Amino acid sequence: MKKLYTNRLNLRLALVLFLICFFPLSTLSNSYFNTGQSSVTLLTESNQIGGEETLLVGLEFKLSPGWHTYWENPGDSGEGASIKWNLPSGFKASTILWPGPERIPVEPLMTYGYEDKALLLTEIKSPKEFSNPVKISAKINWLTCKDICIPQEGQVDMTLIKGPKVANQFTSKLKEIASTVPKNFPSPYRVSVINEKIFLQFEKEGSRNISEAYFFPSEYGLINYAADQKLEKNDNSFSLELSSAEVQLKTNTLKGVLKLKVDGIKEFYALDLPLEKNTNNPLISISLLTGIIFAFLGGIILNAMPCVFPILSIKILSFIEQSQGSKEKLFHHGLVFSAGVLTTFLTVSALLIFLRASGEAIGWGYQLQSPWVVSLLIYLFVGIGIVFMGNIVLGSSFGNFGTLVQNQKDLASSFFTGVLAVIVASPCTAPFMGPALGLALLQPGLQSIVIFLALGIGFSLPYLILSIYPQLLSKLPKPGEWMQTLKQIMAFPMWASALWLAWVLSSQVDMQSVFAVLLGALLIALGLWLLEKTQNSASILRRLTLIFSLGLMIFSIWLLPITSDNNSPNLKNEENAFSAQKLSSLRSEQRMVFLNFTADWCITCKVNEAIALDRDKVKKVLDEKNIIYLKADWTRKDPEIASMLASYGRTGVPLYLLFPSQGDPIILPELLTEDLLLDFLKEIN
Repeated sequence: MKKLYTNRLNLRLALVLFLICFFPLSTLSNSYFNTGQSSVTLLTESNQIGGEETLLVGLEFKLSPGWHTYWENPGDSGEGASIKWNLPSGFKASTILWPGPERIPVEPLMTYGYEDKALLLTEIKSPKEFSNPVKISAKINWLTCKDICIPQEGQVDMTLIKGPKVANQFTSKLKEIASTVPKNFPSPYRVSVINEKIFLQFEKEGSRNISEAYFFPSEYGLINYAADQKLEKNDNSFSLELSSAEVQLKTNTLKGVLKLKVDGIKEFYALDLPLEKNTNNPLISISLLTGIIFAFLGGIILNAMPCVFPILSIKILSFIEQSQGSKEKLFHHGLVFSAGVLTTFLTVSALLIFLRASGEAIGWGYQLQSPWVVSLLIYLFVGIGIVFMGNIVLGSSFGNFGTLVQNQKDLASSFFTGVLAVIVASPCTAPFMGPALGLALLQPGLQSIVIFLALGIGFSLPYLILSIYPQLLSKLPKPGEWMQTLKQIMAFPMWASALWLAWVLSSQVDMQSVFAVLLGALLIALGLWLLEKTQNSASILRRLTLIFSLGLMIFSIWLLPITSDNNSPNLKNEENAFSAQKLSSLRSEQRMVFLNFTADWCITCKVNEAIALDRDKVKKVLDEKNIIYLKADWTRKDPEIASMLASYGRTGVPLYLLFPSQGDPIILPELLTEDLLLDFLKEIN
């Protein structure tokens, strides 16, 4: 028994000696603290420290399963850990180097922190001279939470030896965690506040595969933590929409951590930039009533825009023809036409509001950013032109298409004309429409619908008045053969519109896809021509022709391009192409800038460019005053441009901004002339 006891004692002594020899002196200090739900261990990258050196140390938190602790900004509840260092004279400790946090939802709240484990880093810098050994200690207060939160505190300490740094068993772990501490964002970025929204716009080369983005604010009360953060991306450009906190912002900076998931790998970046609170937003001072009035006036003026002339001419011809008949029937046609206009306005606007609520960065005319929609309109205009040029009656078996566009005595034709008029009107932006539409999309759903409804009423009102007072048409020629001739003439504006849309399509897809769409349009024209030639033929031939024509049209639909071609030529590659980064850089240099928001499908934009922007006198003044010209092309979907438009209360183009060397930009009228533009350019400095 005595021998057994002696052997056990010798074994214990040997074990102690082994531990002393194997582990450094520092491990014998009280570097570990356990509370039950969590534990804290003090780690260092070296057990030695020399003069004027920086030593990386870490507090490693290990939490029981299901428990968590908090980041520096805990979110809706909680509190981040605090560390109070006790160091020898001359030693200095940095603030906590927080690793990138994660979201920890606690319904209905959102908190930020770490689950299972966390390693909080600090850098300790030594003076040139100090006594040996060196004792460091840290007093920690933190919360460990699950269903409940438990305040916990503890102290850990460690003794270091004076000498050059030598790696130990914790060096690699600490440096690995140090690599996850958010670094400064490598690319320029911009933030702005628009009413109750914060928009973070940035570019990141080679990061098209960003599947997730989330911003963690460092300061409490900046954003609504529980609200979704909506990410929009276009190639290497990104826009992240944040909802502001309900309380008034008390900070002028956006500071925090941006988390990105690129190809499935998490990346954390530190952001710190002044908030650009847009006080030039015209929507801030526009009431709902004013917005309704603007929308109504904009709808009336929209009738004078070149986009809608071919379609509305059809309706006027119809009124002339029917003015000799029953006034009651004419009034019914006016009502049905207005119903078609209002129904389409409300449908398009409801879809627009829904898409924006779901995170899509779109605006008025967004449908023409879709190559599929543009291609369908090409088919439609080609088809209508063929119908106008001929005398096609397709019959009920074909959905009465010919009747809808040709037989103006049919109420369905009036409704269809109203629908078509709104569709083709979207590329045109009338004065008053921009602020009204911008206001509509910032209002609650019902109020938005009211503004769009006012726009539709203004658009349809002239034709409703004509249907009520047909005597207003008395000065026009009486119905006769000339109307058939005029109807045939109207086929050419339809085909011209189709050619224009083909040009728009060429900036969205490759030329092979454009050729496929033109081929589809040719097949539709062939099908309609065959139907006209056989409409008085025997029933068997008629049916065979109808089946063949239907086959041609189905094949045409199959030829439609679905999405934009990201490899097609892009204005962003041009020297004067807009980007938030470029604009921010020019503004920081106090350069004067003229920013043109445009699109190939925007008729108003092209007219303004032809009569004002592209004039030699204008170009000369831009050169003489060294005003930088930037062009934001919205032909294709671009969330960066959409966000920039939104920051000025707009949902469509055109928009012209003239930035002086200092101060807020000047918003120019939507309809420009050469003299008007020159006046603005000459006055700016």
